[in-house]
Amino acid sequence: MGITKQQIELICKKLDEDLIKFSFLARGNHNDNYSIETNRGKYVLRIENNPLFKNLKKEYNLLKSLKPELGPKVYFLDKSHKVIPNDYFVEEFVEGKYPHKLNDKFIILIAKWLKKLHRQKKACKRHSMLKAIKPYFRNVNNHKNGITSKIVNQIDSLFERVTAFCKKNDGIFAYRKEACLLHSDLSRENIIYNGKEIRLLDWEFSRYHFPEWDLVYFMQSLELNSKQKDLFLKTYGYPTSKTGKKRLLIISLLNTCGDIGYSVWRLGLVKEGKLNKKLKPEISKRLNLDINRLRKIIEDLER
Repeated sequence: MGITKQQIELICKKLDEDLIKFSFLARGNHNDNYSIETNRGKYVLRIENNPLFKNLKKEYNLLKSLKPELGPKVYFLDKSHKVIPNDYFVEEFVEGKYPHKLNDKFIILIAKWLKKLHRQKKACKRHSMLKAIKPYFRNVNNHKNGITSKIVNQIDSLFERVTAFCKKNDGIFAYRKEACLLHSDLSRENIIYNGKEIRLLDWEFSRYHFPEWDLVYFMQSLELNSKQKDLFLKTYGYPTSKTGKKRLLIISLLNTCGDIGYSVWRLGLVKEGKLNKKLKPEISKRLNLDINRLRKIIEDLER
């Protein structure tokens, strides 16, 4: 959404500071982000922009509870719609760059960082793989109108194999009594690295679950090679046993099913005119990549 200088000045008043300048940073699927520079510092204004995904308050409360070295500090949340007709919050501007080159130092640092994050735990109920995959399948079934019958058949065939595997291995995580705090969106664009420290942005998908979700997402998103994966998992302290590798593959399976369900849902929104049709080629490309990735994971698990 567009924003005026007057609106930014009103937000700065809430900080009891004077505006120097502001600029647009980035637009995500659920938020618009602006940088604000005042007479005392720099901030990020995060504005909710998707009425179908209202998660800003949850993200704000999570960031308030985090240790300072993990995520950006937050200052206030405004749900009044008096300044901006959307919910928004103001957070610290984290200095640094995205990790373009993945050297060993960065891999070691992110593994240690995740280990620290995952120490924050809470009790969890018994985990069922069959229950976990149902929302992903539901997304596909509810939004098939946005994809071709050929792709529907491909997904249905793969999901049948996924269901069979999940039935056979439904209790592989059943013994776990605790869930870890996860970031759940470890893409390159959400990691800020200054050569010494790592901070993460965009905590909108954060939740409590098993650590494998973050480990798998990171390795997939940043496309780690086998050597980098070995270093990452060894530094983190993840078991290299046959069962450990199987658990990672299983989470990769569920994560990819989730990606497929998300893409099909978004293509359904395009079809219904609720999402910009210019996004269709990008979403379709990602869906095809995820279908091929799911096929490879299934083949690895069925060996």
